[in-house]
Amino acid sequence: MKHFLSIAVLGLLSVFMYASAAQAQQFGSREALVIVEPVQFEQEKNRVEAVGTAEAARSITIYPAVGDRVVAVYFEPGQVVEEGELLVELDARRQKVAVEQAQINLRDAQRTVERLRESHERGAVPQSELDNAVLLRDLARVELDNAKIELEDRFIRAPFEGVIGITDVEVGDRIDEQTAIATLDDRSSLLIDFKIPEAAVSLLGEGAELKVQPWRYSGQPVTAEIVEMDSRINPQTRMYRARARINNENDDFLPGTSFRTSISLAGQEFAAIPEAALSWGVNSPFVWVVEGKNAKRVEVQIEQRLAGRVLVSGNIQRDDLLIAEGVQSLRDGQPVKFDRTTLDDAGELSE
Repeated sequence: MKHFLSIAVLGLLSVFMYASAAQAQQFGSREALVIVEPVQFEQEKNRVEAVGTAEAARSITIYPAVGDRVVAVYFEPGQVVEEGELLVELDARRQKVAVEQAQINLRDAQRTVERLRESHERGAVPQSELDNAVLLRDLARVELDNAKIELEDRFIRAPFEGVIGITDVEVGDRIDEQTAIATLDDRSSLLIDFKIPEAAVSLLGEGAELKVQPWRYSGQPVTAEIVEMDSRINPQTRMYRARARINNENDDFLPGTSFRTSISLAGQEFAAIPEAALSWGVNSPFVWVVEGKNAKRVEVQIEQRLAGRVLVSGNIQRDDLLIAEGVQSLRDGQPVKFDRTTLDDAGELSE
């Protein structure tokens, strides 16, 4: 009896396995309806953000060369001044007198040289006496130059064109060489000083694009040019310092403004796969492409995630058709069916 039951069970199992195999074969040959699209390739986007501080292209604090009493202030805070424009005048009465005295001494020394030269030509005076007169004339010329410099130091001028800041100096004040007159900034362009991590230094190479945007500013970011890079990485902070320049001819931004800086550099090209088309296997992610009229499974490696898509590497060619939807029940080698009209109309595929 037991022997008969065993034979019956084996028979039923054989029938079931045959039916399952036939059903699987029938299902495997059934075309799966899918949506396909041409594979698109994009460049990897490497990006890092940092905080930078703007400073004027040229920025100084003006100090007097000498100390004396202020007799005139010729500027208003916030005024644009030209190069060489007079800003502050100090008491220069003694220096003007010194210049006049030096001019008189020089003229007298020059007359002495001319008189002795005529006498020397007649043989009336020796060469040594003429040489001594020439020396005194040259010394008088040097004294005049020094007197003019002393006089000019009493007139404080702008060394370059820029915007001058607030001053605490007033007429009647007695100032010295340590007294700050005012700040002067050339704001036609700004330098943005920023630091990035050691790992991101490669992003500052050729072709890097830098966008900057003030924290208080909600408009479009401004393109900046990297103009200065440090010679080394700070060994304590592992940060690397650089500077970028932006055009500020319209005076939109002020020195000291805090900027959000974003550096991006296009990298290697990879296949851009919609997130819905990416499947996950036991060992690695994979996608489905059309090979002939069948589905082909291609294992990939994720290189970068972007908004709504993933950049992947693998055995994917530019002319491949990616199965974007309908991947849930696909098997390798299964026939697929898709509408080619959309591809033909887009010029991506022709019959």
